[in-house]
Amino acid sequence: MFLESFFYIMKKIILLLLLFSKVAFASFEMNENMQNSYAHIIRLEFDAAKNNIAVEQATNSDNGFIQLHQNYIDFLTIFIGEDYVFFENSEKQKEIRIALLKNNNKDSPYYLYSQAEIHLQWAFARLKFEDYIPAAYEFVKAYYLLDKNSELHPNFTLNKKSLGLLHSLLGVVPDQYHWILNLANLKGDVDLGLSELNKVLEDTECKMYKSEVLFLVSLLQINLNNNNVCQEYLDRIDEGYTTNYLLNFAAARLSYSLGQNDYCLKVLENRPSAVGKYPFFYLDYLQGMSYLYKLDYVNSKQYFNYYIDNYKGANYIKSSYHKLAWISELQDDTIKKMYYFEKVISEGNESIDIDKVALKDAKANYISPLILLRTRLLYDGGYYKSALSEIYNIKKIKTYTDYLDEYWYRLARIKSKLNFNNTEIISNYQKSVELSEKSTNYYGPMSVLQIGLLYEQDNDFKNAENSFNKCLSMSNFDYERGIHQKAKSARDRIKN
Repeated sequence: MFLESFFYIMKKIILLLLLFSKVAFASFEMNENMQNSYAHIIRLEFDAAKNNIAVEQATNSDNGFIQLHQNYIDFLTIFIGEDYVFFENSEKQKEIRIALLKNNNKDSPYYLYSQAEIHLQWAFARLKFEDYIPAAYEFVKAYYLLDKNSELHPNFTLNKKSLGLLHSLLGVVPDQYHWILNLANLKGDVDLGLSELNKVLEDTECKMYKSEVLFLVSLLQINLNNNNVCQEYLDRIDEGYTTNYLLNFAAARLSYSLGQNDYCLKVLENRPSAVGKYPFFYLDYLQGMSYLYKLDYVNSKQYFNYYIDNYKGANYIKSSYHKLAWISELQDDTIKKMYYFEKVISEGNESIDIDKVALKDAKANYISPLILLRTRLLYDGGYYKSALSEIYNIKKIKTYTDYLDEYWYRLARIKSKLNFNNTEIISNYQKSVELSEKSTNYYGPMSVLQIGLLYEQDNDFKNAENSFNKCLSMSNFDYERGIHQKAKSARDRIKN
């Protein structure tokens, strides 16, 4: 009886010691299994990644990377798929993962970093569904954790990946929301953020994160409208777009920003095999747009319809129907045009600018005159000489009285790409501005932004700043958020 009691007590003590030891030594191990799971995640191979994570849970359940990688999968699923039901169900896991991470090794640079990453990923996930107040909280929480981690581990390069993204994003927050940043003592700086992200790219010890960082920095450069740097990152991606969906998306968007539509199509046509990957239907939408820029209506319709039929989210649905209405108009099919406009009104969401404009046009039964529409499409594809020839088909400008703001804007954009004299280009933009004063379209504000960029190009920073400020003072027009973002970024750039 005594021996049984003794062994029972010893067994309890040993179990307690083992439990204590397990908690005390719980850590972050980027072993081969976790490296493989991360690589699968960034390639959107979620099932393969989950297999690696399951193996790690069975053999090393206290590895902190398990929670982080599980959250990566949920975040990318929400970000790409926009499935609200999945979003709601996954949200319950966030606090569980944070709690588990807090039981980890506090001395590890990954301790605060991993928690910040989860908050940051959920901030972006919430923005997808316009859940702004909780998203703001997540951003603030992530920022504080990353800032503290930088103090504790100044040589931890990976910290700069998330902090760089945050600095860049906070640097383009509109002026009217700066009080929120000031309240939380947050500081945004686009140049600092991009510099931090580049340091991660240059650090050989962070090589495994190259694809993710290239994806992030490419998106920032696209939205900041810096074409020289866009080319640099497109070159860095090289043929990585053939093996990674995220890099395929980044390369497609970069090449579009550079006016390289044929290369954009090459990228999209050579995307990775869909087998074993989470579907990224937005690439089909982009391919539909690329064919439309070539005025290839048959292929364009095919991809827009494929996107509509397969994508279960809400964004770009209105825009897809909007483009199908354009194609119908270009093909002189009024019945189909009206059908697609009705679909714009009844289907999809209007949380993003391009869908808002689609809805506005559908309700007004509005499409630009065909010459201007073809001009726009050719310009957007980077076919500048063809666009100029198209707009020159307008022989009597007076017959376009209701569309002259668009006419002068498009002519100026084309001339800018074909290196016409800046004085002539600015004069054309000014005409668009004057004719757009009472309009809600984007031609006037975008013209003011472009005038500022031309002044900046000529090192006339005073006039450039005046133009950017004027653009920021304008309101209630299409694509306002994106245009203001570019104006603010440009103004901050010349001030620095």
